[in-house]
Amino acid sequence: MTKTESANNSSVTSWLEGLAFQWHPLPQLGQKLVIQKHAFIFFENQPNDFVYLVLNGRIRLYVTSLNGVEKTIAIIGKNGMIGENGIFDNAASYNHSAIAASKATLIKIDRKKLEETLKSNFELTRQVLLWVNLKMRIMSSQLLQLSSYSATQRICHTLLQLVDTYGLKNGEKEFIGIGFTHQELANLVSTSRVTAANTLKNLELTGVISKQNGKYVIEDKARLISLGTHHN
Repeated sequence: MTKTESANNSSVTSWLEGLAFQWHPLPQLGQKLVIQKHAFIFFENQPNDFVYLVLNGRIRLYVTSLNGVEKTIAIIGKNGMIGENGIFDNAASYNHSAIAASKATLIKIDRKKLEETLKSNFELTRQVLLWVNLKMRIMSSQLLQLSSYSATQRICHTLLQLVDTYGLKNGEKEFIGIGFTHQELANLVSTSRVTAANTLKNLELTGVISKQNGKYVIEDKARLISLGTHHN
């Protein structure tokens, strides 16, 4: 199963990295940019004149409430696309903001060039539609989790999603093949960094997970599933 296929199953994760999408010929149509960590790429309600491909690094997409509270939509890594909203409905502005969660390299593409290319390239259009559909699945999953699960349950569920999408085998055990900080996990599940750190520590102390060489190992998957999917 490819990473794209895995990300499209029922355990869709909000962390999209190392994806198998094919964006040819878009890289040749745009300008390469190097973005420093914490730099903004675009803001919510700003005119959406450009679409971006992520060559490397991580970009955090989020929306902001009227009282200034941020809600992370997704973290987009290598081979992801950002700023594509409005391609098919002529929306005049971005419906979320994008900030670099790490140093990143992007390809900045004029939206009109992308639209013209899509008119004559069915495979590229299909890839964009798959990408948009994947983001819709992410938002549906987030809505369900926020309305139905505690922060601890959301963290456990997210670990399961990450191991399902980026899991690697080490003997009989699985480990999550990408590293992440407590703050990145907290952003993803809409909780505090302290809650994320304490939950991970408790999971380690109870033998559900362990950490080796900077990666989390799933020691007791059945227990993690129970913690992440069963209501209290």
